[in-house]
Amino acid sequence: MHIITKYLTVTIYTWIFFSSHIHAAAPNSSLWGRKVNFLSRSCFWQLSKSRMIPALEELSVCVDLKRNLSTSEWTAFDYKGPGGQQVELGLAGVGGNLKASIFGQEWIVAYDLPLHSWHTVCLTWSSHARLFQVIVDGSNYTFHLNETFPRFLAPNGTLTLGVSHSFVGGVIDFETGKNLLGDLYLFRMWGEQLSAQQLEAWKCVDGNIVMWREQDWKYQGCPPMPDASLKCEWSKYQIKMNTSITQKTNKYNTMNEMKEIVFTWLRHVFPQSISVHSLFLSHLSSQTIGGLNQYINEDIQGRGNHSNKKQWFDCLVFVREVPVADVSETEAEIQKLLKPVYNYDKNIILKTDPTSINVVSVAHFPNVTLDPALTTAVATKNPDTENTHIVTSVTQTSLQTREKENTRSSTILKPDRDFVDTFFRVYLNLTMSGNITSPQNTLQQWLQQTLGDQGMEPLNLILAGFPKYISSFHVKAPGKVDVIQTQRLIFDLLRNGSNDLITIKVPNYEVNVLHIEPGLCPEEITHSVYGIYIWPDMTAQTTYSMGCVKGKESATRFCKLNKESDRAVWDPPDMSMCTTTVSDFDDLTNIEVTANNSEDILNVIEDLLKDENSLTDVQLDIIIDKLLAVTKIATLTTVLASSITNILSNICEYTTDLGQVTNEILFITDLMGDRTVFTGSYHNMTAPSLALQLINPDTSQFHGLTFGVSSFQTGLIPEIYFNRVFSEQTDTADVASISLPSTVENFFPNSEIPRVQFHFYGKENLFQNTPSNMILNSYVVSASITNATVSDLDIPVVVRFQHLQQKEDQAIVKCVYWDLNKNNGKGGWNDKGCEMKRSNATYTLCYCDHLTHFGVLLDISKTPINSEDEKILSVISYLGSGISSIFLGVTLLTYMAFEKLRRDNPSKILINLSVALLGLNMFFLVNSWFASFNSDELCIAVAAILHYFLLAAFTWMGLEAINMYLALIKVFNAYVPSYILKFCALGWGSPLIVVSLVLAIDTEAYGNSVIRTPLEKSTPFCWIKNDVIFYATVVSFVILILVCNIGVFTVVLVQIRKMRVNKSTSSRKGLLHDLRVVTSLTFLLGLTWLPAFFAWGQAKTPLLYLFSILNSLQGFFIFLFYCLMKDNVRKQWRIHLCCGRFRVSEYSDWSRTVTLGAKVKGGQQVSQSIKSETTSDRKISDCSHSGSSHDQVCLTQNMKKSSV
Repeated sequence: MHIITKYLTVTIYTWIFFSSHIHAAAPNSSLWGRKVNFLSRSCFWQLSKSRMIPALEELSVCVDLKRNLSTSEWTAFDYKGPGGQQVELGLAGVGGNLKASIFGQEWIVAYDLPLHSWHTVCLTWSSHARLFQVIVDGSNYTFHLNETFPRFLAPNGTLTLGVSHSFVGGVIDFETGKNLLGDLYLFRMWGEQLSAQQLEAWKCVDGNIVMWREQDWKYQGCPPMPDASLKCEWSKYQIKMNTSITQKTNKYNTMNEMKEIVFTWLRHVFPQSISVHSLFLSHLSSQTIGGLNQYINEDIQGRGNHSNKKQWFDCLVFVREVPVADVSETEAEIQKLLKPVYNYDKNIILKTDPTSINVVSVAHFPNVTLDPALTTAVATKNPDTENTHIVTSVTQTSLQTREKENTRSSTILKPDRDFVDTFFRVYLNLTMSGNITSPQNTLQQWLQQTLGDQGMEPLNLILAGFPKYISSFHVKAPGKVDVIQTQRLIFDLLRNGSNDLITIKVPNYEVNVLHIEPGLCPEEITHSVYGIYIWPDMTAQTTYSMGCVKGKESATRFCKLNKESDRAVWDPPDMSMCTTTVSDFDDLTNIEVTANNSEDILNVIEDLLKDENSLTDVQLDIIIDKLLAVTKIATLTTVLASSITNILSNICEYTTDLGQVTNEILFITDLMGDRTVFTGSYHNMTAPSLALQLINPDTSQFHGLTFGVSSFQTGLIPEIYFNRVFSEQTDTADVASISLPSTVENFFPNSEIPRVQFHFYGKENLFQNTPSNMILNSYVVSASITNATVSDLDIPVVVRFQHLQQKEDQAIVKCVYWDLNKNNGKGGWNDKGCEMKRSNATYTLCYCDHLTHFGVLLDISKTPINSEDEKILSVISYLGSGISSIFLGVTLLTYMAFEKLRRDNPSKILINLSVALLGLNMFFLVNSWFASFNSDELCIAVAAILHYFLLAAFTWMGLEAINMYLALIKVFNAYVPSYILKFCALGWGSPLIVVSLVLAIDTEAYGNSVIRTPLEKSTPFCWIKNDVIFYATVVSFVILILVCNIGVFTVVLVQIRKMRVNKSTSSRKGLLHDLRVVTSLTFLLGLTWLPAFFAWGQAKTPLLYLFSILNSLQGFFIFLFYCLMKDNVRKQWRIHLCCGRFRVSEYSDWSRTVTLGAKVKGGQQVSQSIKSETTSDRKISDCSHSGSSHDQVCLTQNMKKSSV
């Protein structure tokens, strides 16, 4: 509806306000049904000087062609600005292809027009959508123009058909050698961008900027030729003519009465097949009347005396032909019917100037009910009488009904043309001298003073040059002035000027004052977030105000005189004082996105998303449609682009099922990157889970580009960077990075500034169409070049991804890209053109020969652990670590509180091991909390401490094994000076040395990584990021300790076996004792870590469950075996913690139940602790209850006993 209204309004008022120029033209001679045959090189067609092309913001051009001879180059049409050399708009053929040109840029379409057949070629362009389209026989070829292209077509240029042209010394020169050798027909131009469907529907409609009629063209050597095959049937026509009504009496004076007379005349002269739809009348000015055909004046004056009243009118009529007929035949018939003089009655005569009759086919009729002030007068009259009955109807539209509370929008009045202001365009060359600080302000003030004294107002001043200034401006004079006298007055006022401070001199003949008719700002319907507003036709330099749909304030809009096109154009409406009428997403569906309301729509979407926790499919579709429209239509400032980025990020957060709109979201981000306007050579836009880096590279110093994401946490804004070099070795700590080689420069467009854009997508749910046996194991990054398809690169693009979950050694990964055409246009992953170069547990390096969206897929077919198992394992780990921490604390308190429990070496080693395990568990539990502070220094410290306690725990497990080895194997003469002191130095010092070396070598080795938790899909975790350091200081260290501990454990098992063999009888009690010893040593020596090294294949899930349960509860089992099940520990609890009958007295022979450890020459003999037990009075069979602080003591007793 907006397009219809716009088209009709332009048509109506173009005719009304330019009637003074048309009357002098030759009689209308339609070219419909006539073609131009270009077979002579001296043949050319040029647009007439009476038909000027204005400064258009959008356009559509169509022409029919038939090539009769094949040439390597040919020209269909060629339009250039005044004196310009570049092709402002053109269509040609070269090398078997079509060549479309706009603003000097050439676009090649691989389409060769076959000979000897008619083809329709159309070009459309819009400065708002930044789209240039070439439509050939219904096939559409679209090209995106960046913001550097002009917003207006150069006005008042030269247009030639069938031949190209240039200017030599200011004179047009028709170029030979590129002529069209064939037929051309039906060249038309419209002042708006039409779709392919509209152009097909309007194939019989004439243009509203350039028409296919003879007076619009000047030609030489090839006059139009009729062709009976060129038929086109249509029903709707517009008639423009100058008509006089002469009365012998002064009976009819009102405009409605004049309309009645004309309407009756038309009904009588037209046959039944032609009906009048609507009629518009306006008075002609005296200047226009004076230039009318003289014989008409004489003819009418001769029919009566000098007392006759004669009035001239500009008449605009819309008629319908039913049944439809050929356009050329209908136009010729209408002209023939309107030429004769018509006697309305004996006192009234109607006559039309035949030179003013113009009949053109139109697409639509004006909606006469759209404006309540626009009435339809249906007159019925008996030709034999003078009685006439007029019925005037005013119909209110549904839009006005919806806005009935807005009285100003429902009572719109057409501006009275008798009182509109008069406008002039002034060109002025001058010099200024005196105290001048700002030439622009000085001249503006002088013009306001000079012209303002005469009631005139200078507008739109443009000033250039120095010391001789060249200026141009508009002058607004009050309505009802004599144009010629006013022109002369302006000329005289501007000849010279001065005041006390400045002197202005204007050379002779360097003032040019032109009368212009800017017309009206056309009626428009605005669908906005503030409601629906109907803006009526308004004169230039006026402001219209109407009440807000919601709220007590007013919305205003200014109709201004455009300084470039000399036309009245609307400014964007100001609705800042109004309240939005949109309360939910459904309300957005009826709002048409325009360049003016794009920011309001984005603000409303952001506000609505704040109240949503999830989005339905319908809501998601509405948001995507509006974002796509805004991205295409609006001028994308950095503010608008950032708003779109935030909205897309929120969509990814709120919606889990994005598979249906993945391609649409990717298209929006790509188009937004292409169209965003920013200053400088680069700009970035970041939001949680989404980042864009836009770069306009310097082609003279291009050595490649590298983009990376240095850190990212779910829900936080990613940290990004870029370098202007190509690098195959990217930082291994990056979450993702992509590096472009210098050879991509070969794909930069030659005619525009290249733009490279990088994207980072931090949400895996956006890319859901993955194979059933694969998962996306990385975030997604992309790279692209505006208006270029990059493929088959000799030097590959290097893409590096950090894994979201660690890759097993046997797992398979694939480097892939997002193929927009897979899965019936929904998109999917494809590995063509990409190869995996390197991969380890934490990252993958990919090489690809093209640019698009990249990611890494992990094959989970051989990794049968699902998300539910992963969640359960996480719960077990966190719960077990918490339980272990509690019982390790109890163990430490017990041994530290009771001095008798920590006298022997095994107890002292146990205390140190418990401290290390408690520190490990505690920092594991609080790690994610520290990481949430997003402090690099804090995270490095936490990761280093966690690393330290892990190494310390395994070191003390190893020392346990060493102590056991010395006690069991080296039973006699195992003398170690400062035994426990050396163990402490080794147990706590060696991990400190390792961690210190890591920090000294690379502080960035520690930092944020991602783990899975039971409550979130992923969460930040402070740990080692460098794979080399992880394997060198953790994996290898753990393996070394476990290998040693397994050896000691094996020796213990052998010794137990020997004891069982040497015993004469075995008892159930002894078997349970041995089983307890073996189990306790398993936890003490850290052998519960072994299942992790065998967790692969079908046994992976069970072994991981076993590992999580046993390992996370290691502290609990240490408490169980070395506190709860120890007689001497329980005895100390009863002595010191119990009362009443549960309390026991302290044993007098306590020294017999523990090892005192004798010092020998500053050292210590390990076997003494064992020897004291062997000389006691206790039997070996009672050893399990003897109160020894370690099972190894009793085990050693039995070994020694058996050896004796």
